[in-house]
Amino acid sequence: MALSLRPQNVGRYRDVARLLVKYGRSDLVRQVELDDLAVTEDATEPAVPPEADELAADLERLGPTYIKMGQLLSTRADLIPPSYAKALSRLQDSVEPFGFDDVERIVSEQLGFRIAKGFASFESTPLASASLGPVHRARMRDGREVVVKVQRPGIRECIAADMVGLAELAEFADNHLEAGRRYGFAELLRQFRRSLGGELDYRREAANLVTLGRILRPYDRLLVPEPIADYTTASVLTMQ
Repeated sequence: MALSLRPQNVGRYRDVARLLVKYGRSDLVRQVELDDLAVTEDATEPAVPPEADELAADLERLGPTYIKMGQLLSTRADLIPPSYAKALSRLQDSVEPFGFDDVERIVSEQLGFRIAKGFASFESTPLASASLGPVHRARMRDGREVVVKVQRPGIRECIAADMVGLAELAEFADNHLEAGRRYGFAELLRQFRRSLGGELDYRREAANLVTLGRILRPYDRLLVPEPIADYTTASVLTMQ
């Protein structure tokens, strides 16, 4: 009942196998015969499960796909204990940001002008940083105060590659493991992929802001930030 390994996905199988062993599911690793990939300096399953905060840190180290999965798990009290759900909730807006040099490069490439030319000011320290990228406070040349979301470099390619390996694992689990038959991992992953695909295009988020703003316009005490169309692309979103 072993999983047929594709060489290009071995690294991703290894990540999942080691994570399962660390958090008490070495039985699943044995069932799909990934024991060899899970080997580390201490490959034994811990007597006491690691602290919940450690899971959030482990997912963060594995990259944006796993961070997004952690965000999703934080809302699934039926799948994980409350302490883990609470710890994973920090992945919504407290992920390690990337360097400001990359922020400047991405904004310049996407918008067609340098930050210094397009903005009167642009704070290098982000207000928040989530899985897809950080949010920076800035001020337009006409004085408008805005925030700018900048997508992490290489994130699309990384997520696409991760999804291939995860899809194989999910399909195998659904066909061969009781946990897969119970939860339907392949369908959960398909829904996750669709949702994440929409999040990766900031133009869609901008369109949603416009639509929501129009719907809520009659309510004076509700404010929906307006996107700045000329300063928004698939990878950069500028809004009030």
